[in-house]
Amino acid sequence: MIRTNIPFFAQTIFITLFSILFFQVGYSQDKISKIYLEKDLAILKSNLEKNHGGLYTYSSKKIIDDWFIQTQKNLKDSMGTFEFYRLLTPLNSVIKNGHTDIPYPKLKKDFKLLPIQLYKYKDSFYVGDFFAKGYEDLLGLQILKIDKQPIGEIYNSLLKNYTRDGDNLTFPNENLSSLFGLDYALIYGSKSNHTITISKDNKNVQIELKSTLLNDEVVNAYEKSKKQKPLSFEINNKVGILTFSTFSERKLEKENYLSFLEESFKKIKHNTIEHLIIDVRDNSGGDALPTQELLSYLLDKEFVMYKDVYTITKKIKDKKYYSNQGVFWLNAFSWLKLKKTMDNHYSLRKIEGMDVFSPKKDNFKGKLYILINGKSFSATGEFTSFLKNNRNVIFIGEEVGGNKVQNTSGISYIITLPYTKQKVKIPLVVWEMNVDYKNDSHGIKPDYWIRNTIGQELNDYDSVLNFTLEFIKNR
Repeated sequence: MIRTNIPFFAQTIFITLFSILFFQVGYSQDKISKIYLEKDLAILKSNLEKNHGGLYTYSSKKIIDDWFIQTQKNLKDSMGTFEFYRLLTPLNSVIKNGHTDIPYPKLKKDFKLLPIQLYKYKDSFYVGDFFAKGYEDLLGLQILKIDKQPIGEIYNSLLKNYTRDGDNLTFPNENLSSLFGLDYALIYGSKSNHTITISKDNKNVQIELKSTLLNDEVVNAYEKSKKQKPLSFEINNKVGILTFSTFSERKLEKENYLSFLEESFKKIKHNTIEHLIIDVRDNSGGDALPTQELLSYLLDKEFVMYKDVYTITKKIKDKKYYSNQGVFWLNAFSWLKLKKTMDNHYSLRKIEGMDVFSPKKDNFKGKLYILINGKSFSATGEFTSFLKNNRNVIFIGEEVGGNKVQNTSGISYIITLPYTKQKVKIPLVVWEMNVDYKNDSHGIKPDYWIRNTIGQELNDYDSVLNFTLEFIKNR
């Protein structure tokens, strides 16, 4: 979640998976002695406890303490950075905060990975894409085993390494499916060839799959995504379809989003649109203000989005582990924006989302349908939660990846552990939603679960939107 509306803080630092990979290429696999590994674990634990506002939201202090105790016991007399990473990365699914992350370690230029992406449909796994020539015929086929191990066992093992909000699985599922070839090589070993068992023509067939090097071509393939405009609006047979693919204020301002919203809802009113679809699939979040602006066209009374926005610290004490991230400015000027309200609780002053927001005059009062999936995250979790709490709405698709009660995000710092050089992203700010539900560790769930089959996905068929249009037609 980008919170650019907090000017005194260093902007949230986003390090993509692959900028890390290529920034760190060439790192040697020197062994690090146990005493230094223990020190890095202790430094990480201490910094999480002092700085992470949502550390104990989903797992108790005892669970997290026990994890560190057991992990320390599992340390060998000496370990390389890959081994340490493999030991550390399950912490993502122990903390269960989707904005906390343990990035990949440094990789060598000769690192080899499985050249496929997965597509998961229910409990089955398919070849969704590939990064090497010669495997076109595999596209869409079901995978049963990799190197003689059932794909389900492999997948569930790797899934434990992925960050998520609470017990939600749609968000880590989407990320693992995309990065499966890389994660498999990191955890199970980078090697030249793999044997995969696929289902073809109702027969189980074994195929030798040659690994591919992690080069620019592969990185570009990983970063390839369906290019979406940040905003779009159309009317289809008296049904309005509004797409918001981001809540990033910076990106939306380039699209003049305030005028776009005003004009779109004028058209809705002028054309007497009774059914409105809002598509927030793959919307990974953004800022409070655009979220409020959209909500103001959908709610008919004044609202305040957040109950509280706070940190558990006003200073980063171990600033030597957070170089070039603006920690000095946080420590020097936090008193201007933070007000201590109780022990270890510093509320942010005059923050967007804590203000009273009024409904717009062209407010939509018709039937509302929201399209969602696992990549609907962070601020989109807030948007869907607040809507469900305040008006009648039908959700279609898959469970939202972002939690519906709170998240810890906004301002994040990357700690670099001094001996292993492993990085960990630690979010600081807790955003508590002004909603009535209890935190059940999940995002908003759909009223109608719809996901593309592998065939629909490969043919670019939108089963979620088409289901919704047909549903409206038959109402």
